[in-house]
Amino acid sequence: MKAMLLEQFKQDLKWSEVPDPEPKSDEVLIRVRANGVCATDLKMMDGVVSTVTLPHILGHEVAGEIEQVGADVPGLKPGDHVTVYPTLGCGYCDACRHGIENLCLSAPRTGFETDGGFAQYMVTRGVNAIKVSPDMPFEEAAILPDAVAAVYYALTQRAKVTVGETVLVIGVGGLGIHALQIARIAGAKAIAVDVVPEKLKAAKDLGAHAVINSSEEDLRERVMDLTDGQGADVVAEVVGGSMVTEILKQSLSCIRIGGRLLVLGYAYGEMLEVDTADVIYGQWSMLGTRASRLQDVVEVARLAESGLLKPVVSGRYPLQEANKALATLRETSPLGRLVLTS
Repeated sequence: MKAMLLEQFKQDLKWSEVPDPEPKSDEVLIRVRANGVCATDLKMMDGVVSTVTLPHILGHEVAGEIEQVGADVPGLKPGDHVTVYPTLGCGYCDACRHGIENLCLSAPRTGFETDGGFAQYMVTRGVNAIKVSPDMPFEEAAILPDAVAAVYYALTQRAKVTVGETVLVIGVGGLGIHALQIARIAGAKAIAVDVVPEKLKAAKDLGAHAVINSSEEDLRERVMDLTDGQGADVVAEVVGGSMVTEILKQSLSCIRIGGRLLVLGYAYGEMLEVDTADVIYGQWSMLGTRASRLQDVVEVARLAESGLLKPVVSGRYPLQEANKALATLRETSPLGRLVLTS
């Protein structure tokens, strides 16, 4: 089969012939139809994700059709449309037994430690292949396990957003556009922050209670105006990159007493400094959040199928143009996800 192969760090992927994957008895073979493109793919290409070995096939946001089903896989058949949960939990550790396999210390991940979906075919364990409606476009199904489920897990399980709270979403990109929808579904008021008017309009169209252009307005002042001087119950930082330290400082200034800072965006080596007195007197909770659980992917798939949640795809590229898509992502933060199709 053909795949976009990472042969050298800090180099473009190459359209290469690679061995056909052979599914084991507990696995399925998937004809890949779509891949979300994530900023973490750029980190892997740059060689900063230490668990990635070469040569390697990227792609951890995958959807496609099942071609072959292993003998020990129940409930799936050839032709089923599926999206792929990337974490291959061991099933035995405390994290897996508690249903938080995203924290499994020994778990390889599709597109990270094992080959992913930037290829014509891939294999995964049957339990990781989540059936989706054939009416859902493959491009939308592909981004469910990361761009959507990651913020679903962050808001519902880590921050435990409840009805009537205010959630400030800083950054309306691949994660943020879905975070504000999930906050709304949870019964919270979502305030979206960005510097791009088109993104703020999309946020408003998708249910944001209010929007703030932080290049034109004082962020803290505007947040206090919208929250009767209290601040936000939850501030979700979903920007990351080289500006993450400064953005986190701004985020902290917008949290109410007893509020929570939810950190989804990151960059290696970027540090956060915080006055310990503010943490104590504000009784803040500062929450990291890592990927999602398999069940979160199931739940966001059902929300998308019901029409309550809209996976947002902002650009489509053929698989062989993966380098073009990645270059675009490196240069800008698009609304929603860029997706490779095949």
